[in-house]
Amino acid sequence: MRAAGTAMLWQAFQMGGVKALYMIRLLVLAILLRPADFGLIAIALAATGFLLNLTNLGLIPAVVQADNMDDARYDAVWTFDVTRSVIITAMTILLAPLIAKIFAEPHAVPIIQVLALRPLIESLMSIKVAALNRNLTFRPVAMLKIVEAIFNAIISVALAKLLGVWALVLGMIGGAASMVIASYILAPYHPRISYDWQAVRPLLKFGSWLLFTGIFAMAGNFGLRLVISRQVGAEGLGLYFLAAQLAFLPNEVASEVVGTVAFPLFARLQSHLQQAARAFQAILTGLMALLYPICALMIVLSPVLVQNVLGAKWEGTVLLIQILSLGAMIALLSDATVPLVKGFGQSYRVTQIELAQSSSLILMAWFFTNRYGALGAALGWLPAIICVQILCLYFIQDIFHNSLKDVRKPLLAILVATVAGAAISYLVIRVLPNILGLALASLLAALAIVSILWFSDYRYSLGLLRNIAIAFPQMASILKIRNPEIN
Repeated sequence: MRAAGTAMLWQAFQMGGVKALYMIRLLVLAILLRPADFGLIAIALAATGFLLNLTNLGLIPAVVQADNMDDARYDAVWTFDVTRSVIITAMTILLAPLIAKIFAEPHAVPIIQVLALRPLIESLMSIKVAALNRNLTFRPVAMLKIVEAIFNAIISVALAKLLGVWALVLGMIGGAASMVIASYILAPYHPRISYDWQAVRPLLKFGSWLLFTGIFAMAGNFGLRLVISRQVGAEGLGLYFLAAQLAFLPNEVASEVVGTVAFPLFARLQSHLQQAARAFQAILTGLMALLYPICALMIVLSPVLVQNVLGAKWEGTVLLIQILSLGAMIALLSDATVPLVKGFGQSYRVTQIELAQSSSLILMAWFFTNRYGALGAALGWLPAIICVQILCLYFIQDIFHNSLKDVRKPLLAILVATVAGAAISYLVIRVLPNILGLALASLLAALAIVSILWFSDYRYSLGLLRNIAIAFPQMASILKIRNPEIN
């Protein structure tokens, strides 16, 4: 568990730096660009990701999960992944006019074609980065993400006034290229072309289910953006896209930290159910304590954020952000469950999760968007997410039987702290509905939340600090928290 704790610290460093840069970049670009620009980018990202996910054999995650990797397998996996990306890039460029026509947005054609280069560039990254993930060596991995975020932000912001939507495109391309270059410095590897089918065949059993997972996930993403674009146009899609980027930032943190670290951790603990259950409880509780208050503050503070930072052109995002932030809170359980079942070699269950979410999301979004426009797309998330959480509860029960029993009391304390923090922030912005009020509300709410959680843990022995010691051993030693054994 010590290696996992160190990895999580580096992952937290990465996520803190990357998401801070991403948030600044997003807010600055929202001020400089139009909602329609974000809509065009949303279409292009859906288009470039569709064929990529349609052919994703899950070889890279399979490398992380596999026990016996050698240079021959690394070379073969790298070769197959690059070859697939070359084919997908060419097909996306050729099909760009048809894709834009489907979305009823002809201006998206050149953007789709240029962004099609991004997955090809990313596929050139050193395959030894997967070995770093496997070994929980996250310092260089964190550096890679930071490098990408810095170059993406600098290029996008610097060119926004001059090039408009193309600044976003060039920022993404530049960020991907910088990460590839840095990968060979931080994870040295000399790639060799190798079409050794026998070397990759053992990895396909694990990866085949991830192929279906990618298809269903991309179908949901593609279908949702298609529905919005055809119903309300690029501008409405841009409003939804920005709102989703802001609201789902906490979920992205959960997916990155839990997925990247917990996946290899649970892969190592497959034969130690009690230790795996304790690790799952600790990770889930820690994420709830961090992310529930953030989502709640996003719900309360989004009107002031939009009005005083983004401007009048983004007023339509307020209710979208609030609904999607609520959905992000509900979805936290599934964010923790996905790496658990993947680590236990049950990747077919990830496919089932994506199928349930994507199918219900498209149906609900079509129904609500037809009546409420872009707002309907946000409303469609709620029943889809609830459906997935029920499925995840079944999977957790099947693996651990009673793994969530000890989460109930800490969860109650977290909810109390979250509500108190949200109430305090609401009162502050009622008095000071401006940037100063936004900052003061966030500060006072954070102080209240931390105080309530500390008092609850001290008074009722909820085990919150103990879970921190289990999930983050390095942080536990810094804070002088006793790290109990996991028996």
